[in-house]
Formats: sequence, C-alpha cells, structure tokens
Amino acid sequence: MPVFRLPARSVGPVLAALMGGVLLLALGTEAEPWAIAVWAVATGMGLYGGWHGRLPWLTGAQRLMLGLFLLILAWLVAGWGNWLAIASQTVLVLLAVKALEMRGQRDFYQVAALVLLGMGVAAWLRVDILLGFFLLLALYLSLLGLLWQPLADAAADRVAGEPRWRDFRYMLLFSLAFLLVLLPLAGLFFLLLPRTPTPLWRWAPPQAMARSGFSADLSPEHMTRLALDPATAFRAQISPPPAGPGALYWVGAILWRDDGSRWRPGPPVAREAGPAPVHPAGAGVRQEIVLSPDNGDYLFALNRPYRLKVSAAYRRQADGVLRLRQAPGLPMRYAVWSAPPAPRALSAVERAAALQVPADTSPAVRALAARFAGGGGAEVARRLMRWFHQPAFRYSLQTPAGYPHGQTMADFLLRSHTGFCEYYAGGLALLLRLDGIPARVVTGYHGGEYNPMGNYWIVRQSMAHAWVQAWLPGRGWVRLDATPVLTVPGQGGGVPGTMAASLAPGVQRLWDWLRWQWINMVIDLTPAKQRALWTSAGRRMQRWAQASAPAPHWPKAPDWHRHAGELFGLFGASLALLLVWRVWKGYRWGARATAPYWRRRAARALRTLGWKDDRPGAEDLFWSRLPLPPAQWTAARDIYLAQRYGPAPDAAGERLLFEALARLRQALRASS
Repeated sequence: MPVFRLPARSVGPVLAALMGGVLLLALGTEAEPWAIAVWAVATGMGLYGGWHGRLPWLTGAQRLMLGLFLLILAWLVAGWGNWLAIASQTVLVLLAVKALEMRGQRDFYQVAALVLLGMGVAAWLRVDILLGFFLLLALYLSLLGLLWQPLADAAADRVAGEPRWRDFRYMLLFSLAFLLVLLPLAGLFFLLLPRTPTPLWRWAPPQAMARSGFSADLSPEHMTRLALDPATAFRAQISPPPAGPGALYWVGAILWRDDGSRWRPGPPVAREAGPAPVHPAGAGVRQEIVLSPDNGDYLFALNRPYRLKVSAAYRRQADGVLRLRQAPGLPMRYAVWSAPPAPRALSAVERAAALQVPADTSPAVRALAARFAGGGGAEVARRLMRWFHQPAFRYSLQTPAGYPHGQTMADFLLRSHTGFCEYYAGGLALLLRLDGIPARVVTGYHGGEYNPMGNYWIVRQSMAHAWVQAWLPGRGWVRLDATPVLTVPGQGGGVPGTMAASLAPGVQRLWDWLRWQWINMVIDLTPAKQRALWTSAGRRMQRWAQASAPAPHWPKAPDWHRHAGELFGLFGASLALLLVWRVWKGYRWGARATAPYWRRRAARALRTLGWKDDRPGAEDLFWSRLPLPPAQWTAARDIYLAQRYGPAPDAAGERLLFEALARLRQALRASS
C-alpha cells in the first residue's frame, strides 16, 4: 500500500488555504485587493513552511504586531461606518496571520472558526444560491480538517512515520457521507423551525458599490460610456404568455421635467393615489415578479398597472408608477395586473408639464423641430419616427470620438446622430414637445430571456431601456421607441412585436432555474408559505390514510400546523428507535462474529500505532523497535497475539487490546 506522499504537517495548511479561497469567492468584490494580496502571500508562506517543516514564521510578538498593524490598516482603508468592508478585511487579515503559524489541531480550529465567521459576513452581502454552495464546501473542508489534524498531530509524535493515504481517503469519504446525511436533517429543521415575518436585519449593499442598469432619471450628457451589466434585475412569470421579448416594455419611472441636461421624475400631481379602477376579468396581463434588491424602491410592470399584490407598504403615483416606501433588502415577490390605459383628456396641469421645454434650448434644435410640424399629432409622430430610423442614426454604447467629454442633446440631434437609448428617448421627447405634442420619457427595461424550465422570463440589467410616451387625441398615451432595436445589445434583437422568443443558453437556463428555486424555497419561505406547506403535507397524509385504512379519525387538514409539536415528537421518537435498533443489531452481529473477523480487527488496531507490515509474524520486529522498555509493551503484545493468532478471539479481548494500545500511545508521547 503506497504511503500518502504529502507530509502530514502540510495537509492542515492546504485545507486552510482551500477554505480561505472559498471565503474569498463568497465575499466577492467586498474583499479588497490589498487584503487578498496579504492573505495570498501569508498562505503561500504557510504552505511552504508546512511542506518543509519551518513553521511558524516570525515570533509570537512579531505576528501580534503584524496582525495589529493590518487590522488598523483595514479600518483606515474601509472607512469608519463601512462595517461590512471592515469585517471582511478583518477576517482575511486574521486568516493571513494564522497561515504563518498553522502547526496543529488548535490552529486549525481557529482557522475553521474564522472561515465560518467570514461566511456569516458574506451572508450579509449576498443571498443567492452560490452562498449555499460556498457554505457547504467550507463546512466539508472544515470537517475534513478537524478529523485529519488530530491524526496528523499524533503521527508527528510517533516514530512510526506518516499516516497512510488510505486513512485520508477514508476521512474524505466519511466527511462527504456525513455531510450528505446532515443535509436532509438541516432541510427538515429549516422547514420545522418557526420563521419571523420580516428579516432579522436589512441587507444593504456596500457603500462603494456602484449601481448599473435601471435609473430613475435620464442624464445622457453626463455619461461618455455605457457598460452592460449581465446581472439579473428580476424574473417574471407572465399570463397570458407574451408574443415575444419585443413586446415586453417594463415600466419603472416616468420622467416629466426636462432641465436641459437631465430628465427627472415628478408628475404634475405627485400625490398618493387611491385604488386604481378594476378592469374587467381577463382584460389585463398578470405578472408574478421576483425583484432583485438593486433597483431602488421602484416596482416594474407592463403597461399601466391597475392591481398590485405585495407584502410591503407602497404608494401609487398619479401617473401609475408604483414605488415602495422603503427599498427592499432581500429579493421580493409581488404580483401585478396591468393593461393599456383607457384614453382620456389631459388636464391643464398635465398638458403644461408634458409640453415643458428648457428655456435655453438651442435655436437650431427648435428649427429642426419645425421641419416636422404640421398636421395632426399622429402625423408628426410618424415623421419623427421615420427620421430617427434613417441609416444615419447609429446605436453606440459610447459617445463619438469627437466628443471625448460627452455630447449634448443638440450635438446628437444635429451632428453625430450616434448614441444610446437615453439620447434617442430624450431627443424624441424634446422634438415632440417643441411641435406641441405632449410627451414624457419612460425608463425601465425592454425584453427578456425565456427560461422554459421554470416558465419565466429573465430580465437583466443590460436590458435597461428608455422610450417615449406621446399623448395623441383619441388614443391617449402611445408608446414610441426611436432607438434602433435591431442593434441594441442585451435585448435579443428584432423589431418590437415580431421578435422570436429569446432563449437563454442551456446551461445558463439550468443554473438560473436553480437560483429561481433557491429564491422560492429558501429566501422567500415566509411564515404563510411555511404554514401552507405543512397544511398541504397534512392533507396528503390524510388522503393516504383514508385510502389505506377503513375510517381513521384525523384532525381537520387546516389544523395540522397546530400539531407541529406532536409531529416533531413522532419524528424524534422514530430516530431514537432507529438508533436503538442499530445499536442492538450491531451488538447481535458482533456476538455472532467469527474468529477471522476479530483477527482482522486486531491487525487494524495495531496499525493505529504505526505498524505498516500486514504479513503474519512481522510484528516481532515492530515491537522490538519501539522506543520503550519491554515491560511497558509486553502486556499489549500478549493481548494482541491472543486476538490475532489465539484460538478464541472475541469482543472482550478487543476491548482489552484497545485499552492497552491507548496506554502505549500515551507512553510513546510522554517519552518523545
């Protein structure tokens, strides 16, 4: 049997390095580069020292001073009040210091505790399914190290040599089996334990993290480059199904005020509206949305919402925009029903707000708008849309080369004709208003990727979009999108209304479905869902019992959740009976064990002392080489010989052998 090549003293530092790497993945961008570099250098030194037996690096006083200096540095770099960044860097600094002295079981216990503490910090930063995978991997590596390190320490105290690769393989498999057995129990307790109606804390993104995608205002002149973000903004199940992603215009904010360089929200009547009028049954589109916690306090919907079902407090603005009273700290689910608004007359206040134009608007832009004036509002809108859809207009994520510091709206309309959707929406709304047609800008998302595994649409931050709503007589607010949709990245491509369904790639669909189920079954498991789950389980049990018994008496199904204590007690009693049965079976099986079985167990017991040669009769050389007087090991040898070669080995002899070998191990440690 080959000996495990890696020295026993090196396994602890290797496992600690792997655990630190998992923690870095869990912390993500919250881990500062300088802290990562410090941890990487210290871990490399720890691995080198563990391999060559040169640990610890530096003296205890030097490590203490280094740790204090790095902790102070972490506080200064993160800044006062940025507690998540401070906690993340502190854990990495402490792991780096421990890497310089990873020698034994006590040190590995401290590393495992630090990694689990870091996972707790990561839980404040993310709630996605990746956190679950990282936590499981960290637990597995911790368990493996806590099992291996005592054996490695004992091997270092013996003269018999290093532990075998077979020992490490057994621990790998045992740790994996133990974790697999533990997961169902953890899931059961997760479902059994009572839940709070709200989170114990409110998640908040790191202070230095910039938000991309949806924005509640429009300021293209202040951006010279627009970067696409593939992160998921929300997922939505739509009924009835849409014709394709081109028909999906997710309304977020409606912008009325044009300051010349920035469009801002603020409807003419910014009041909290009462319940919206109820539309006839079947007239609207139902959307069930799971919103990621990075879109502020806006709720998204197709067209104009007329009904909303959400667990948080919200307000409905006069223009139909839905906003929460407080931005969500976790992924939030809500259902919304929407339909095209019915045509109505504009009030004087609304018309004035929808025709407001900055006083400093360029005369050249005013002259450009005059070229399209004349006729009804619908005719003017058609002329403008044809003009924007000319080949001269190009979509680009960055401003033209001639405008390194950004171009103005006049530059876009009169000269470059190149820009992203904010320029097209703002320019079209401005020209419509100059021609006397009420217009407003809408920001939200356009498109989606359909995932057939969960029958839902994925809307990404890269699909953030801006378009225009123009008020036309007899038709009300009409959507106008001047952006060249065929070239807009992240929206699937195509012409609105005729796009084929945009499917996410196969592996990506599976992964996103797992994340969707994680949100549904773990993050969004509210007390009401928990009660409904147990009620449904009770009904299933009741139907099963009624089908298998003549007429049993069961409590009513809605009352099953009140009997959680009895169910938990029954589960505990079942586990206790299973344990008693297993112990009794093991005892009975051991009583009927044959002599070869006990002889194999005796040889295995002697291997814990460092014996490596399994051949019969090879033990004499091993006993004679022990660094102890014969009087200390003769008794253990006699018991071993009786168990290995005697006529009647049994369980009592095995117990005596284990006790004798334990005393012998203590004597070996005392003599070294």
